[in-house]
Amino acid sequence: METAAEVRFGAGFHGGEHAEGLPFRWMSLSGRLEFDPQPVPRHLELWVRSNFHDLSQTVAIGVDDAPGGEHELVHGWNPLSIEVPAGASSATLRCNKLYPRAYYPGDTRDLAVQVRSAVVHADAARHGHVARQHRNHVHNVRELLEKKTALSSTPPKLGIDMTGVCNVKPPCVYCAWDFNKNLEGANVDVPFGLDTLDHYGAFFDNSLELVNCSIGEPFMMRNVDELLDAFGDRNKILEVTTNGQILTDTNIKKLLGRNAHLYISLDAATPETYAKLRNPTFDRLLDNVRRLVKAKGGRGKLPLVYLVFMPMKANVHEVDAFVRLVAELGADRLVLRPLNDSEGVDLVFDRAGYHYDYQAELLPFEQLVHVSGRVAELCRLLDIELSDQMNFGGSLEAQFQKAFDEGRAEAAARLAQDRPAPAPAVAELPPPVPIPLPMADAPKPSLGGEKLPACSEPWSSLYILRRGTMPCCYGGRPIAPMGDFKEAWNGPLIQEIRRELLHGRFHDYCFASPDCPIVKKAEQARVLSPLQAVQLWGRRAHDRWARARYGWVGTVYRTLKRHWLRALGRRP
Repeated sequence: METAAEVRFGAGFHGGEHAEGLPFRWMSLSGRLEFDPQPVPRHLELWVRSNFHDLSQTVAIGVDDAPGGEHELVHGWNPLSIEVPAGASSATLRCNKLYPRAYYPGDTRDLAVQVRSAVVHADAARHGHVARQHRNHVHNVRELLEKKTALSSTPPKLGIDMTGVCNVKPPCVYCAWDFNKNLEGANVDVPFGLDTLDHYGAFFDNSLELVNCSIGEPFMMRNVDELLDAFGDRNKILEVTTNGQILTDTNIKKLLGRNAHLYISLDAATPETYAKLRNPTFDRLLDNVRRLVKAKGGRGKLPLVYLVFMPMKANVHEVDAFVRLVAELGADRLVLRPLNDSEGVDLVFDRAGYHYDYQAELLPFEQLVHVSGRVAELCRLLDIELSDQMNFGGSLEAQFQKAFDEGRAEAAARLAQDRPAPAPAVAELPPPVPIPLPMADAPKPSLGGEKLPACSEPWSSLYILRRGTMPCCYGGRPIAPMGDFKEAWNGPLIQEIRRELLHGRFHDYCFASPDCPIVKKAEQARVLSPLQAVQLWGRRAHDRWARARYGWVGTVYRTLKRHWLRALGRRP
């Protein structure tokens, strides 16, 4: 923002820390923000994080000691914006309650909320965007708490599909490119631009977070600049996955200062393994990452750089080296993402001397838990922020503690044996101070999480993709065509999914989405009801038969399929 001015943290705020990639400060029940006065009206914009799930925590923000309006806080980060009259020089934040001390034993501070990214500016349009997005988000959570299945709010998280083309050819060995392009059909070449955002209407205007789920490379788009500007002007968080191979100086410059979370698919710690999965561009990719991190000023600066690792048979032996590589590159986070457990993916490649068979690459669940524990411990010891996507909808460590702890112990023992040199400093940031968990024997006051269903995605998210509209990020099949997203948001199917989740059950759509980690963990932990367990078994059996993947039927099917595709001149 051109008119943005500095805001100083005053009384009531504790020292600087960093988490989720960015610096923040804890606030006691009240805190004072100070800024230089100006003779024109302005707006105070800041992000406030609450740990309560039930809208029970609020913050009132007053200017120059005047009483201010109260803002309900959703769980996680809340972007807030208030009007600042001409001549004002301070604002006071007052919370209605503290974060329960049982969640940070041994810490003598009073902690209420976390605050970051505070600025004052004169952009009235941006103020309107921020206020509208927060109102919609609060309304969305309230409708979930009220157990509504037909919603008048729109999704705070919007999945978008920016492009349908990619620069990696042939595709990555685990990318079902031909299959997905067939699903996209006539939509594969549909342009994505400012007109698209206008067409989305309130679904775009009210959304806070945009998740690009393209089967393609976004930095091949010629209009990416104007899209980034549109997202930034409207205070959107953009989550975007890239292979990173065309992060040129020009593209890096486009990203600097953007509130973008850049997921760079790496999946390897050596050129040899990277070549097996993609192509021989590993060294160039690392150079791109180094230049990006340097250009943005190191860790804790925008855009946030996340390096992604999907453990599979071809690369699991490099997981320790990958963690060290993340530390050496100065990335903001390591993202551990499981290879999708899709029985219908029939990908076989011979690349860089390696025979890659997708189904054979899938790791057993217990091994995935070991890997998660191992990576968690290495990240803790090397001061690397970790996002393990197997924790979606519930902690993997809490549900499978024995296997997780075994992985942790293996990592600690190996690290002590190797005694690696400490990771080089990449930015002048204070060490992270994670929120401690409660002591085992301490009471755990409710944060409201028990009021929520096992999965809230069908309330909070909608994915408008070329291959169809999805109710969640792990959706197995579209619930509507791409163009029918408005009708799908409160359509019969998504309401049925919401209704089943509110009753503590998974819908058959969930069971037909084999990549969902919530279903996978429930199955492995054997916490499904007998009826749901039989339903899941029946769904899996049906899918196996429909895809003809096992026994002599599968052998005949795959043989005929390959001969047929070759006869048409297409790659199997």
